[in-house]
Amino acid sequence: MAVSTPTQSFPCRSLPSAYPHDAAMTAKQIPGLSSVKSDVSVESVARYFGGNNYIADKKTIDRIRRGIDEVSSLVTPKGTYTLCSVSDMKPGESVILGKGLELSIPDCFADSGVRLVATAIGTLGDKLEKQCRQLAKEGKIYESTLLDAVGTGMLDLLGEKICAVIVQDGNLSGLTKGFRFAPGLEGYPLEQQQLLFQIADNESVGVFLNSSAIMLPTKSISFFLMLTKTVLKSKETNKCNSCRMVGCRYRMVEKK
Repeated sequence: MAVSTPTQSFPCRSLPSAYPHDAAMTAKQIPGLSSVKSDVSVESVARYFGGNNYIADKKTIDRIRRGIDEVSSLVTPKGTYTLCSVSDMKPGESVILGKGLELSIPDCFADSGVRLVATAIGTLGDKLEKQCRQLAKEGKIYESTLLDAVGTGMLDLLGEKICAVIVQDGNLSGLTKGFRFAPGLEGYPLEQQQLLFQIADNESVGVFLNSSAIMLPTKSISFFLMLTKTVLKSKETNKCNSCRMVGCRYRMVEKK
């Protein structure tokens, strides 16, 4: 966990009054997330079930729809986020958040316009993973894999909905969506999960870390999201456009 109080001299970008330090570290719960159960698409589930190029036949589509119904009865989507003011920056290295917490930033996500950083956690609860384990134990691998794919589709959508709420909050302060990155993904250190959980209100959504910094329940998501005054030159048509995992079997490629 990278936590320190900066003592060395480096360029400081003081926050304007629109971004008060006393507003930092305020956890917010997100209502209305149960909609992921009805909004998840058959297409997204099929992609996580068989890969990006997988085309489900009618029989599989019917199974997916039944799977969505079953998973909907098992999950309880919850989400929380905490906004942190940025007090200082180490260009190309890290940002200093409220209370002197230091967050390392991937080189490709350097942004001098960042003013707030959100730490977010979302979860579907633990009933789905228990059901998947039970089915696998009974030798029902197909059923277990299908329900897991439904859960992954819902979790993906949950992350997008949480992100949208954070961006809307940032817009009220004149900020726009910046870069989003998550511990353990795209080469970003998993150790940063400790810092994220130090800031976010993980207890309110029932998500905890084991000794290896893995989230429990496993059908959970966490990420950092920058809110910035910088207008990004490229607009994301889907999240894969900004992801460096080009070999991912679930990667969505734009059609030309």
